[in-house]
Order: sequence, then structure tokens, then C-alpha cells
Amino acid sequence: MRPLELEGFLNSVLEPEKFDDYCHNGIQIEGDRDIKKLVTGVSFSNAFVEKALNSSADAILVHHGIFGKTFFRLTGHLKRRVESVLLNGVTLLGYHLPLDANIPYGNNYAIAQKLGLESLEKFDVGLIGRTPIETTVSEFTFSLSQLFPNQKIFLHKNSEIVQKVCVISGGSSSMLDKLEGIADTFISGEVREPTRELSREMGINYFCVGHYASERFGVMNLGQLIKERFSLDVEFIEYYNEV
Repeated sequence: MRPLELEGFLNSVLEPEKFDDYCHNGIQIEGDRDIKKLVTGVSFSNAFVEKALNSSADAILVHHGIFGKTFFRLTGHLKRRVESVLLNGVTLLGYHLPLDANIPYGNNYAIAQKLGLESLEKFDVGLIGRTPIETTVSEFTFSLSQLFPNQKIFLHKNSEIVQKVCVISGGSSSMLDKLEGIADTFISGEVREPTRELSREMGINYFCVGHYASERFGVMNLGQLIKERFSLDVEFIEYYNEV
């Protein structure tokens, strides 16, 4: 499979043209070899690229690729990251917001489905849904710990019951102030200093499950789709980040 063929397929699934993103979605570094082995992962880094190359990757698909839309300089750590990919003829593809928002392959839909949320409605790049039955904060915390077993679940508890839940993976804490009167619980990948008091004043339970942990599912789902559709050798490489 040629790199542009894979990009065309992923663009048809994720529709990146609909998003005003911080980066180019799609091919970010074009390799010169046919793709027989695809490695997927969450974030582009030197260590991750080394793991991918050791696994004989022809292409790498990540959620956090190269951020920024205009490059005038390649220096320092970014130069070293790009160099290791270019010198090996490997293609790098990155999909950011389109992979957060996508239904049925995206990060937020995956989390909502795995938690059993119902009556899902889009909210920015995330989703709002209801628990099937009235659920206590303690019960919901346990469900999150099962879904994210390697992660310390950070909680600002502001009510006893969880009924209407907003899910926005990654660095979404700035969306909290838009949820007043809309949801009683927010699942995010990050937390900031103002979050405690803002969630308390709004009466919203705030769960932080980790940026990396909340954004594993999308690339895993895409990898499985590509494997089934094109019979490529696809491997998800875990390079865990507790943050």
C-alpha cells in the first residue's frame, strides 16, 4: 500500500477538512516505501520512533504528531525526531481532533461506549451521555478504574450521583465552564489549578483519567480497521505515559 492511499482512506473515515486543528492531519512526513507494516501509538517521540523502527515499521500512525502548520526551521529535538523517520524512509501520519471526535472509532466515543453511556449527543469534539441507571460517584469511580487500570483516577467530587456525563479526552479542562446546567460529571484527560474551585462552584464531578490514557483507544480502533480492510500487519505499541 502506498502512503497516499492510506492517507486517502483515513481522510474518508475521519474527515479532517471539517476541523480547525493545531496541526496538519494526515501525512506529516512522507516515506518512500510501500506500507506492509503499520505501527500505531499515541504520541510521536524519539523513543516511540525507535520502538517502531525496531518493529520494522514502514509507517507510523499517531494521535499526537507534529504540531504546528508552518515549518521554517527544523532544529533541536524536532530535527532529531524528523531525521530518524526520514532517514529510514518511513511515513508519519497524525490525526488529532478528527480522531477525538470520530464516531465510531474516536477516543471519546470509545470511552462513552465502554462506560455504557446512553443517549449520546455531540459536545464540541466530545460527547454527553447518560448512565443507564442512577450511579453513585463511588460506583462510577470503580468503573473508571477498571477502564484505566494503570492510571490513578483524580477526582473533584461535588455531588453524590452521576447521571449525565461529558467525555472529552486529552487536555480539555478549559471546557468545564461550558458545562453548567448541561452535565453533572466531566471526564477529562488533564486537570489545572482552577479546576477544583470551578467544578465545586458549578457542582460538577470532575474526573481526570490522564491525557495519554484517555487517548489510546482511537489509534487502536483505526489500526484494527486498517488491518481488517487492507490485511496489513498492524501493531499498537504502548509507550505509556502516566500524565
